[in-house]
Amino acid sequence: MKKAKTGAYNPMPVVPIALVGANVAGKPNYMAVGFVNGVNIKPAIVYVSLNKIHHTPKGILENGTFSINVPSADYVVETDYCGLVSGRNVDKSTIFTTFYGELETAPMIEEFPITCECRYTGQKVEFEMDVVYFGEVIQVYVNEDVLSDKGKADILKANPIYYSGLENRYRTLGDDMGPGWSIGRQYQPKQDL
Repeated sequence: MKKAKTGAYNPMPVVPIALVGANVAGKPNYMAVGFVNGVNIKPAIVYVSLNKIHHTPKGILENGTFSINVPSADYVVETDYCGLVSGRNVDKSTIFTTFYGELETAPMIEEFPITCECRYTGQKVEFEMDVVYFGEVIQVYVNEDVLSDKGKADILKANPIYYSGLENRYRTLGDDMGPGWSIGRQYQPKQDL
């Protein structure tokens, strides 16, 4: 199949959208982030990549903590709003119900189905525009109505938001294609004829 050159950009078709929370000057602040993911399993280490001009990194450095809050599709408008306005100019602490966990300084959103509190590891990687901050997950909180009978988060019940940068659209999950790290066992190498 013929390929077309389309330029240099992040080609990931979709990324999860989360609200990163941090107390800034003693007040909860939340910002929408697409660059958030895990980098290590044990201990559980995650990263958030934030533009240098953002307000939230002040709180991460000030308290040494932050949260990752996974919104359901029911909160797409509020989530996007948190990415459009800066906590430097707008008080976003009243948009959601904030709660705190074991760390006591990482604000989390009660309305969101999955949240976690993280301790900043002190590690960061600085790029021209963004800084990547690493955090150790201290605790994950999942709404009970999202848990399966086996005590695991049911992702369809959580109904998270994904962002397609290629289209500039928010999306939700699609069809179930099979079990991860397992379905590949069905692969049959092509035989030379």
